[in-house]
Formats: sequence, structure tokens, C-alpha cells
Amino acid sequence: MRAFVVNKPFDYGLKDVPMPVCAYDGVVVKVQAAAICHSDLDVLEGRRKHQVRFPNIIGHEFTGVISEVGEGVRHVKVGDQVVCECIIWCGTCRFCRQGLTSLCENFNELGTMEPGAFAEYIAVPGRLVHPAVGLTVEEAALIEPAGNGCHAAEKAGITTGDYVAVIGPGPIGLLAMQFAASYNPGKLIIIGTRDSRLERAKQLGATHVINICKGDAVQNVMELTGGKGVDRIINCATTDASFETAMAIAAKNSVIVMEGLSGSGKPVPILMDDFIVKTFSIIPATGVHTRQYLATMEMVRSGKVNVSALVTHRFGLDQMDEALAVMKNKRDEVIKVLIMP
Repeated sequence: MRAFVVNKPFDYGLKDVPMPVCAYDGVVVKVQAAAICHSDLDVLEGRRKHQVRFPNIIGHEFTGVISEVGEGVRHVKVGDQVVCECIIWCGTCRFCRQGLTSLCENFNELGTMEPGAFAEYIAVPGRLVHPAVGLTVEEAALIEPAGNGCHAAEKAGITTGDYVAVIGPGPIGLLAMQFAASYNPGKLIIIGTRDSRLERAKQLGATHVINICKGDAVQNVMELTGGKGVDRIINCATTDASFETAMAIAAKNSVIVMEGLSGSGKPVPILMDDFIVKTFSIIPATGVHTRQYLATMEMVRSGKVNVSALVTHRFGLDQMDEALAVMKNKRDEVIKVLIMP
């Protein structure tokens, strides 16, 4: 079969590789669509230093149809369209036993540590797949990134009437914003740098948008909140500047959720007096637990979260170089790119 193989950073391309083998407790999936994540670019360009193996097939956001089922798998059958988790969790460690599967102490990960989905077929443990009933192919392919948005909004602990801000209207930010909207906030403010993304945020439910390139974001937030600041902040930008903005707009007794990895390796300074006087909490959120995949699928099925609105480009597997260039150079108002093998 054909697959996009990364031999090492900056050394990658399409290759013929052996068909994956179906394990007793596994399945083989014929990939229908796989989305490019920014973390894929980090692997390709050597920014990701931890938990990555070479050579490997990248890609971890995907859907497909089961082509082979191991004897030990009972909940799916050949021909089923499925959503697949990307963390290969063990099921026996202390975190797995609590249902916190993305924190598994013995995990592997598709696309970085094990062969991923930029290929015609992929073999995965059966416990990772869920029937994609009622979902389109594009919706099913984006359940994993949407699950990260679900996780971030859940960690924020939003209650009805809260003032909520999402910093960074990239794919995860636009998804987290939609999950935040389901908690009925009083105001839902999106802060970013690109008008096209902010316009998309308004279409998807933001009550207010702020372009930090066109004004003082902190001042604008304070005007919108009567000088009180924001109760719940979801920071999906993961830069020093975004964290400083989050702390500046935080209200008393607020929560700041930091979603995703920065890759900078640098410490982040905290204004200790503000931290103590405002008594805000800083909570990390990364990965998607199994129950959050299921909850996300239901939110998408019900129409409360629109993932398809984020898909701006579609390419074949043989067009990977062009697809990656669109992502890397942020061409044509790109938000989310799908690869259709």
C-alpha cells in the first residue's frame, strides 16, 4: 500500500509499504479521510523531540471503514465506519482505571510512536475504535481535534452566565469555543490576529471578537465586562504573549485553561501578586479521554458543534507535499486540511 513515511525530520515522502497485519484484538481500517494537525508539522520539521519514533507514518486524526476484524473484537464488524482514538492506552494503569485514558502511564500514540493514518490502511487495537453512526466522513475525521476542544471547555468549569474568552481561533480554539457555547455563557469573546478566523468564530457562535493587531485586547475585554474581567479563559495559542493576556483579563476567582503544547521549552512568568489577589486557577488540558470521544460524537451528531465548517482544503494522498505547504504557509485562509487516500 501507499503511505506517507517520515524517515527523520525533513526527510519524508510517499512510499510503498507492507499492508498492516490485523491482531487478535485489533482491526484494520481503510482510511477515508485524515486531517493534518499542526503537531504533524512539528514532527516533520524536528520541533517535536519527545515521544516520537522514526521511521514512521504520521497522521492521527482520521476516520475509515473496517476492512478486517480480529477474532477478539466483538463491537464492530467489517464495513463499519469508525472514529479512532489516537492514544493507545493500556487499560490497567491507575489513570486508565479512572477513565483518564489520555494520561495512560504505558501509552503509545498513533502517528508518532506507532504507524499513523496518512496511508491507505492502518491497523489499530480494537478498543480504540467507535462506530461513527450518524456522522459524515468529514465529521468523523475531526472528532479527535474536536475532543480536545471538549476537554478544554470541560476543564474550564463554565456555568450559565459566565464571561468566557477563547484566545487563539485556530482549529482547537474554534472547536473549544463551540463547546463553551453549550454551557450558556453570558458573553463568549474570541481573541485572535486574523480577521478571517474571527469572522468564522462569529459564524460559529462568538458574541464578540477582538483582533489584537487592531487594538488593545485587554482594554477591549475590560470594556466588554464592565472592568471585571473574564470568568473562564481557554488559551489555545500557547505563546508567552497569550498567557500574559490571559492573566491580564482574568477576573477574580477565574479559571485559565492552557490547551496544547507550546514546544518552546521555556518557563512562563507569572505575576505573583495578580495571581494571589485575583485567586485565579491555571489548569492544563491536553489529549482526549475515551468518554470525551463519545461525548464529542454526540455533540456533533446533535448539531451543537459544527466541525465541517473548519474544513477548508481537501487533497489526495499523492498531494501531501502541496497539502503540507498550504498548512505551513497558512495559504488561502486555511483552517483544516483533509487528506483523502
